Amino acid sequence: MRQEDNYWVKRLQSGQLSRRRFVGGAALAGVGAASLGLVGCGDDDSTSTTKTTAPGGSSTAGAKGSPSAAAGGAKVKGGIARFTSANNTFDTMDIDRSRFTPFAVLAGFTNLGLVEYSSYAKAELRGAFCAKMPEQPDATTMNFTLRDNMFWHNKPPVNGRVATVDDMVNFVKRNKAGVLQDGSKDPSFFRAPEYASVSSVTAVDSKTMQVKFDKPNPFFLGTLAGGYSKIQAPEAEKQFEKDYTNLKADYIIGTGPYTLTVFDPAGNISLRAFDKYFGERYIDGIDYFPLFTDNAALQAAFEQKQIDAYGPRTKSVLDDLSAKYKGQLSVAPSFDANPMAGTYYGGAKPWNDPNLIGAIFRSIDRRALINQMFQGQAALSGNIPPTQGGFAVTEKELITYPGYLEDHAKDLSEAKKMWEAGGGPALGTITVDIADIWEGAYSGVSALIINMLKGNLGNDFQPSIQPYSIINGKIPAKKYGNGNNNIWYGWISDVTKLEPSLDLWNVYNSKSPQFDFIGGAKVQAVDDLTDKMLVELDQAKRTDLCKQTDTELIKAYGAGIPYNMVHISSTMRWNYFHSEETVAFVTAHQFADQAWLDPKDPSFQGRKA
Repeated sequence: MRQEDNYWVKRLQSGQLSRRRFVGGAALAGVGAASLGLVGCGDDDSTSTTKTTAPGGSSTAGAKGSPSAAAGGAKVKGGIARFTSANNTFDTMDIDRSRFTPFAVLAGFTNLGLVEYSSYAKAELRGAFCAKMPEQPDATTMNFTLRDNMFWHNKPPVNGRVATVDDMVNFVKRNKAGVLQDGSKDPSFFRAPEYASVSSVTAVDSKTMQVKFDKPNPFFLGTLAGGYSKIQAPEAEKQFEKDYTNLKADYIIGTGPYTLTVFDPAGNISLRAFDKYFGERYIDGIDYFPLFTDNAALQAAFEQKQIDAYGPRTKSVLDDLSAKYKGQLSVAPSFDANPMAGTYYGGAKPWNDPNLIGAIFRSIDRRALINQMFQGQAALSGNIPPTQGGFAVTEKELITYPGYLEDHAKDLSEAKKMWEAGGGPALGTITVDIADIWEGAYSGVSALIINMLKGNLGNDFQPSIQPYSIINGKIPAKKYGNGNNNIWYGWISDVTKLEPSLDLWNVYNSKSPQFDFIGGAKVQAVDDLTDKMLVELDQAKRTDLCKQTDTELIKAYGAGIPYNMVHISSTMRWNYFHSEETVAFVTAHQFADQAWLDPKDPSFQGRKA
């Protein structure tokens, strides 16, 4: 398929969508309220021919849940929203050690960060656990002010006590240290490197926490506003730390707008309004049902209004439902938060051979995957996904690099030569783990991947359908490579920041604690560029460094993390359901004061009680 025929490009060219809206990211059915997400699971404002339902939040700093959210009396309070969960895709109930999008969404409803995005599209932050945005008396100091009269959920061992400044201090210290209660280091504190520049954190008084840095840190607020930066009660961490993987509702204790009342690891989940929440909230509760991999049941549940939002996986279903319920629903197109790729450890045999890495990278026909999996509704992705397109190489440049060539026959010819040169045929049988929920959502994707690898490289590639819990355990153990003829494909971790600079260092710089078990294929040019990124205070210069880094990673065949594409979802919502902001980030924290149900809308008729 020629790039000009890509569905996404045609939509842009038609004027129905525009790149500026999507540079900051756009949402999907798998993020925020529309579902519990997926794992790791582009100048003008966009226009649409369909009715817009999301009001889009732009709260001012410190004004979380202010009464002005209901200006004009348009919003209505009450009701239970209903969605589909991502089935059994939870890793842990310790947000400091999680990197699975479904749990980040869950925690966004129940727990607060120090600060949070009031609007991703406008890049606006507001206080959350903090009463206001932090003050910066100098370049290496931030002062955070605790919100008054904020209470923890009434669950033991916290029992509804008032939140304190010590809770904030504990949050920063725990993520800085990256250690468990017994003092042992745990690599699952995935954000620990982002706190490395913190030199001290102290409670100045009963209302103020002061954080000092050993050098200016332009990324810290972005870290604190991330979907996984939620504050947990210290006594809950102490009691539940060893048991968080048991996945129980009792373990989730926050200060946020909703309390987790029911949690079944299979995906049956209920949240209800927290009566002591300080802010504005319109919807009284949220119920989730595990329908993600049953496409027929999922569509039926939406048509019967048993769920309020739905992301069709094929354009034919999208078109059929849009015509069938014209005037009754809206359609919001967007990038997925989770790119599709895979990883293998490139720091040891067999995958430390550039020829083998390049052969696998070039043998995957990304355009064929986009056509067959999504009927063209996806975008090619380098190691900086189009979600963060303003920092990445352009699509025009991307398609000039190996692995993305429009002439796939040329890619394939070179892949075969590289496989031979690297001794690939002697490897024998190679196991390819495919995430079970990925195969469930897109039936036959494992066959597509296996047929490409087997047919193009000649070895016996064998699929192994695995839950993400198994894949997530094998990654830090270096089981994908490091002497194992094993690779994996599926959704990788969600994009959590508007700017990719810090994540590029964390994932690809050989000095990063994460490097040695995620990709592990050192690229000296990437080390040099990302080192410069960490100390560069000028965002324009960081943007250029990001583009250079993206180029070097693509030239290195992904450096052990071969990105393929990002799906462009279209979320359907009944007109009675008004959602929070539509962006390709976890937006659950915006749900309380932005989302609402309108029982007076004609589309509400027939909704199940």
